Amino acid sequence: MMACFRQDYLDLLEGRVSTIERLVTARQVEPARVALLSLESSSAMVGADELARVAKRLRGALAEGPGSGLEPLMARLVTEADAVRSGIDRQEG
Repeated sequence: MMACFRQDYLDLLEGRVSTIERLVTARQVEPARVALLSLESSSAMVGADELARVAKRLRGALAEGPGSGLEPLMARLVTEADAVRSGIDRQEG
């Protein structure tokens, strides 16, 4: 069951991050926060702890409003998601 969850997580990860990026860029705060919370919790479940931490930080920055460093955090989220995909692929390969 965990292997199926992990595969679903990986299959959806790129799209989820793209959606979050679009929402953050458009400053659609509440939908972005919901998407980030979902990513944070599912990342924690598959052991992607750093991605979960970055999602949490980005969610907090959204609450602070403009000028809270959203762009660097969003870039970090993308980088961490790429690292998670690579890391999980290596574990299974």
